Amino acid sequence: MKKLLFVSIFACFLAVSCSKSDDPAPAAPDKYMTITTGSNWTYDVINNPGTPGATTTADTVTVSGTDTTVEAGTANQRVYRIFNHKNGTKDYYNITGSDYYRFQTLPLNNLQIQNLYLKDNATTGTSWSQTIPITVPGFPTPIPIVVTNSVTQTGLTKTVNATTYNNVILITTTLVATGLPPGTIVSDIKSYYAPKAGLIQGDYKVAVSLISVDVNTQTLLKTFTP
Repeated sequence: MKKLLFVSIFACFLAVSCSKSDDPAPAAPDKYMTITTGSNWTYDVINNPGTPGATTTADTVTVSGTDTTVEAGTANQRVYRIFNHKNGTKDYYNITGSDYYRFQTLPLNNLQIQNLYLKDNATTGTSWSQTIPITVPGFPTPIPIVVTNSVTQTGLTKTVNATTYNNVILITTTLVATGLPPGTIVSDIKSYYAPKAGLIQGDYKVAVSLISVDVNTQTLLKTFTP
């Protein structure tokens, strides 16, 4: 976070002599993500954290100068900025007011979704949901998966990789398979977002008994260059 420190012998004079109409407008708060070309993040990605078999890899993400339009001609049309990973994959992000979207293509049937993952003005306890139809081998029709994001805490102070972040928002995500027995999907997903830096920590645990999926990873921000 850049801070400007003004030291001047005229400071006191200006403070009392300027009329209210001359006072500068308050600065707009930082967004919880930057899409400025060239901004980049380096993350530690830990597989099976806390276990003897844990492994850590590094992932670097850089904001490109290219946009793409998704769902042209519909009410959900949005322009997404393309983010490039060092392994050649891409992410797509859009900020519309206080709403943050990520465009994703899921590996099952190449299903494309616009995921509203964060509302930076939402109060603690606010939640929103999206239903995604997932095709599972052996089932004749797609299974509706309800994805619910909830604002669990706001105004947090959190230290990640020796860097302390303020005004952090914690989003908890749950996955529920409609029409399937309870416990088919077990999830524990927590995402921490800081002003300007965006995601500083992600804890992802998902187990799906139908297709033998068992994911347990943690993503930790290591460096960030705005």
